[in-house]
Amino acid sequence: MADENPLWGAERIRGERLKLGFKVAKQTIQRHIHQPSTPCIPSQTWSTFLKTHVKDLCACDFVPVIDLIFRHLYVFFIIELHSRRVIHFNVTRHPTQFWVAQQLREATPDGQKPKYIIRDNDGKFGTAYEYRRAA
Repeated sequence: MADENPLWGAERIRGERLKLGFKVAKQTIQRHIHQPSTPCIPSQTWSTFLKTHVKDLCACDFVPVIDLIFRHLYVFFIIELHSRRVIHFNVTRHPTQFWVAQQLREATPDGQKPKYIIRDNDGKFGTAYEYRRAA
């Protein structure tokens, strides 16, 4: 069965054999399937990606700051990675996803958006960030 149907895995072959009335363990089928070894093509590493696309990369994040009377502030930065230049920053006490989306609009006038924006998975970015980034 494996030779006639090379795309079938052990679980599919086991199911077909059960339909024919043969009970065989999945491990037994796996032991007898001879799959041709495909040459492993090395994928691009993270450092190669960064070197290749550094001119298209920006990074953004929040930096928490405490003011003189011990209140929390959040500074939002967008940095161009190849020049390490701060493109945009702003400060707020209560960052929301809509505020972040507005900052992204303000940082990219005339629709000139970076191709890639690196960020963490902070909840402040939310779904509005994804929408503005894709638009």
